[in-house]
Amino acid sequence: MRMQEYNAKILIVDDDPGVRESYIEILASRPDSDIMAKGLNLFDENSQAVPQTPRRQYDITLTDCGEAGVEVVEKALGSQIHFAAAFVDMMMPGIDGAETAKRIWDLDPDIKIVIVTAYSGQTPDEIVRKVQREDLFYLRKPFNPPEIRQFARALIKQWNLEQERQALSAELGLANQQLKRYAEDLKDTLLELKTAHKKLARLRESEIDTASKIQEALLLGQPPDNLHGIQISHRTIASEKVDGDFYDFYQMDGGSLDLVVGDVMGKGIPAALVGAALKNQLLRALNKLSQSGDARQIPKPESIVSVVQAGMIQQLEDLETFVTLCYARFDLTRNLIQFVDCGHTRTIHFQTETNTCRLLEGINMPLGFPEIEAFTQMSAAFKPGDLFVFYSDGLTEAKNAQAEMYGEQRLVDFVQQHGGADLQDLIQDIRQDVVGFSQSEIFSDDFTCVGVRIMNTDAFAAGHCPEENLEIKSDLNELARVREFVRNGCTCVPAEMLERSRIDLIELAVNEAVVNIIKHAYGNAPGKPVRIEAQLSPAQLVFRLYDWGSSFDPASVPPPAFDGSQDHGFGIYIINQAVDEVNYTRDENGRNCATITINLRGGN
Repeated sequence: MRMQEYNAKILIVDDDPGVRESYIEILASRPDSDIMAKGLNLFDENSQAVPQTPRRQYDITLTDCGEAGVEVVEKALGSQIHFAAAFVDMMMPGIDGAETAKRIWDLDPDIKIVIVTAYSGQTPDEIVRKVQREDLFYLRKPFNPPEIRQFARALIKQWNLEQERQALSAELGLANQQLKRYAEDLKDTLLELKTAHKKLARLRESEIDTASKIQEALLLGQPPDNLHGIQISHRTIASEKVDGDFYDFYQMDGGSLDLVVGDVMGKGIPAALVGAALKNQLLRALNKLSQSGDARQIPKPESIVSVVQAGMIQQLEDLETFVTLCYARFDLTRNLIQFVDCGHTRTIHFQTETNTCRLLEGINMPLGFPEIEAFTQMSAAFKPGDLFVFYSDGLTEAKNAQAEMYGEQRLVDFVQQHGGADLQDLIQDIRQDVVGFSQSEIFSDDFTCVGVRIMNTDAFAAGHCPEENLEIKSDLNELARVREFVRNGCTCVPAEMLERSRIDLIELAVNEAVVNIIKHAYGNAPGKPVRIEAQLSPAQLVFRLYDWGSSFDPASVPPPAFDGSQDHGFGIYIINQAVDEVNYTRDENGRNCATITINLRGGN
C-alpha cells in the first residue's frame, strides 16, 4: 500500500498579532518519543524512557480574520492541499469563529477545528447548532503551551490516521474489483480463496470474540449486589467489537457507590489497552489514598482523579491520546451526587418529582491534558425515583442517512418522556431509538449507556447528616475543613427547605464561631480540641461547637460600632445575623457549647 505523506499543516485564524506569534513559539518542534515502546509500558510505573528521535515541524499558516482563513483553505484545496487542523478565535472582526468553522467545513469536512475563546455571546450548544456539527473542540483563553501542543499533536495524528484509513478502504475497494474480474477466469481458484477466506474470517471472528470477552472483563465492571437504594442498568456496543469505552463501580461504604465512566480517544485494541491501564490506575489510586488518609474518611472523587492524572499523564502524552471521564459518587445518606467531569458528555439527571431533566457538567479538561488548576468537584441533590443517565459520544453522534446526528437534545427529550419506565427497558429503548434514527445496528463509534435509578433511601436517612461530627485542633489553617463540613451538612437539606443563598451565610457564621473559640477561648494556643456536630431534623439544622477553653458570656460583648471607632464585636454580630438562634452553655466539666440553629422551611 502506498503511504501518503504525513500532513502537519495547521491553520491559525486570530486577529491578534501577538496571539499569532505565540502560536508560532508554542508549536516549535520537539522530539517525539517512541510511541510503541511507551505503549508497552502503560502498566509499568517504573518503566525507563526510550531514546527519542526528531520529528517534523508543524507547517503553520497564519491569518488575521475568518474570511482570510476560509480563502486560504479554498486556495489550498484548489492545489490539492489539505489542512489537518485549525485553531480559530471566536471573537473577530467580520465573521466570527463559528461562521468561520462552518464555512471551512463546507469546503473540507475533514479538518479538525478548535474554537479558542475567552468569552462569547454564544453558548457551545448555539455554536454547535450554527455549524451543524458536534465535533468541535474548545480551548479557553488564556491558554497555556502544553494545552496547545497536546491539541496539535492529538488532532493532527487523528487526521492522518483517518486519511490513512480512507486510503486503505479505497485500495481495498480496488482490490475487490480486481478479484471480481479474476473470478470470471479463475473460478476454481476463487472458490479455494473463498474457502480459505471463510476459514480465516471464522478464525479472526473467534479471536475477536475472545478479545471482546477479555475486554468486557477488563473494562466493563459490574455493580455490587449488596447495595440497597440504587438500581443500575448498563449497555455497551463496541464499534469494532473491542473498544476504549469503560465503566466500573466501587462500593466505598454501606451508604455510597462510586461510578466511573470513561471514553479513550480512538477505537479498537489500542484504545481498549489504554482504558484497561486507566482502570488499573484507578484501583491503585483508591488503594493509595485509602492507606494514606483517615480510615474513617473515604477519598474524595477529586482526590482520586488527581492521583490517576498524575500517574497517567506522561503515558497519555507520549501516546498522543486523551481520555474523557466522569467519576461520580452517589451518597445515599445525604441524597447527593458528587462528581468530577473531565471533558465527558454531560450527565442527564431526570427528576421524577417535576418530570424534568437537567444536565450535569464539569469544567475539567480530559485526562492526558496538563492541568494548571486542581480538578473541580461538583455536587447535586437527588430524590428517590430520580434517574441519572451516563453515556459516550458514540450514542449522540450516531448519524442517519442525511448525516444528521442523533444529538444530545434528542436523548434528553427521550429520557424525559420515558424516565419513569423500568430502568432495563429504558436503556434498551434508548438503544432502539438510536437504531431507529440511524437505520443501522452498527455504530461508527463505541456506544455506551449506564443508567442509575435512586430507589427508596429512607433506610439511610437517620435524622442527621452522615458526616455528623468533625474534630479539629485550634489552628486557623483548619478553617477550610470547617467550611467544607458545614457546606456538606447544608447540602443534605433539600433546596425547597433551605435556600441555597443562605448556605454561604451559615458557613460564615460557623467559621466566625470557630475563630472566636481559637482566639478567645484558647487564646490562640495551638493544638487544643474543637468538636463540631451537625444534626438534621425535619424542622431544623443544628451545629454544636464544643471547646474546653475559657467560658464565654455573649452579654459581655458590646455591639459593633459601624463608625469605625472600635474593631471588635463584629464576629458575634455576623453570627447572630446569619442564623436563626445562637445559645452558649458551659457544663460542670468545663466544656463550652455554642449551639447554632437554622430553621427549615416547611418544617414541623
